[in-house]
Amino acid sequence: MTFQNTLPYPLKNCVVILSEDNTFVHIIGGINDEYQLMSTHIITEVSELLSKEKGIEWKVEEDEEENKESEEESEEEEDEEEENEEEEEKEIDSEMSKLVKNKEVKEHFNKVMKWWNEREQKDKTKIIEKFKTLSNEQFGEWLLNQHKWKNQIIKDDIDSICFFIDVYLAMITTNEDKKKEKELTTYVKVDEREALIKMKELTFEELLYQSYHCLERKDIQKMKNEHVKLDLTNIKDKIIESDNDVKREFKKNELSFKIILTPFQPIINGKTKTIKNALVIMIAISEYNDNTQWPNLPNVKEKDLKNFEQLFQKELNYTFEWSQSTQMIRQGVQSFLTKTIAKHDLHENTNKYDGLIIIICGHGEDGNMLVASDGKYISIDEMRASFNCYKMEAFKDLPKILIIDSCRGENIPKSYEIVTRGNKMLHGHNDDGFLIIWSTTKGHRVVDLSLLSQCMKNVVTSKYKSGYPFKRMLEDIRTEIRTNKSSEWYCVESQDTTNYDIIFQQRKPV
Repeated sequence: MTFQNTLPYPLKNCVVILSEDNTFVHIIGGINDEYQLMSTHIITEVSELLSKEKGIEWKVEEDEEENKESEEESEEEEDEEEENEEEEEKEIDSEMSKLVKNKEVKEHFNKVMKWWNEREQKDKTKIIEKFKTLSNEQFGEWLLNQHKWKNQIIKDDIDSICFFIDVYLAMITTNEDKKKEKELTTYVKVDEREALIKMKELTFEELLYQSYHCLERKDIQKMKNEHVKLDLTNIKDKIIESDNDVKREFKKNELSFKIILTPFQPIINGKTKTIKNALVIMIAISEYNDNTQWPNLPNVKEKDLKNFEQLFQKELNYTFEWSQSTQMIRQGVQSFLTKTIAKHDLHENTNKYDGLIIIICGHGEDGNMLVASDGKYISIDEMRASFNCYKMEAFKDLPKILIIDSCRGENIPKSYEIVTRGNKMLHGHNDDGFLIIWSTTKGHRVVDLSLLSQCMKNVVTSKYKSGYPFKRMLEDIRTEIRTNKSSEWYCVESQDTTNYDIIFQQRKPV
């Protein structure tokens, strides 16, 4: 090879160090034409030194040994840093010993290296500080006048010491750069995907910024549609939310983080009531005697019943009652309701239920009528009235939710008194406290697709843990229904006589 760049002066016996990635060479020291040791240090790209012309061949030995150091977390950072510095010095000594081949120079070099290694760290720091700030001549005078090593070195050693320190600093810088690059590399896991990221600094802001770049389009769409935000956890699912959290994970060498998408904590204005011990009553009629007039509704049994059971019984752990049969005549429906009210002593509410949820699925007719298996009609308004504030006073201040998925009275209201602090008396309607949800509007049909139960299960399950209010969920349920095929058959309507919002909370096992 030939040199395309000219050195400051001709050199012999200089040391050439090839970088680990084979892209740079360090040209250090050497002897000039007057046979004086030089402390020159030049860093040059290999591509600038190589030429197609025939030139002088030179050989560089590469160290292919891989350093497998296992860093253990130390209680005191200073002790850990000292250990690392000692390891670095050993590596540097080893590298420089391999590179120096001239016997005479090597003996002189070994003397200097031995002298350097015998110095305490505070002395090394002071020597390097003087080396950086003083000229070579001034540095030599200062070094020879120090009583600690006055009898250990002579004037002829100064050039070798300068050369050694120059090499030492170059390698320290290279090692620190490599170490820093390694330290700022980590993995981020999104679902089943894992991405490698390189951070510019160990801060939470930088980790969050790089994590956003790991998201795919579907993740961004989910954040937009479901009102969720990006959170970061470590491999043990502990939330990462500060610079100290990030530095702690890197220090433990547990270089892997996870992205989780969690719902925003909703802003709730006004009064709320939390349901954490509800009684759920479900009437599910899917089989009819006369299929020419009332065809069977298989999805009521196969989907609606399973969806609502999964949501309210298995997820929220509420008490779930249903007739145990999807074929019910009118008398059977009335008997089931009467027995359920008595079984759970609802008039006295001895079980301390804090909410009532009634679900009705089956064929329906105009006038808010449910069609039983025998083709006879049952008034949904009358069923609702049996749980109103007048007939079931124990539930007058508790939320009552009716979910009706069928194709659709007017009753004379009776008032009851609401006692408040002070002398003021407010009058309430006997139908207060009801939130009634219909799968469609009055006068319209609905098909047997179970979209209401499916979307309600999905939305409530994904949002209730964050305290998301149920009335806000209804908006999301409507939106999710509209994204499905055949959604034109559904138009979710709600009738609300509550003056508060409802929060679902999972019932704790007894």
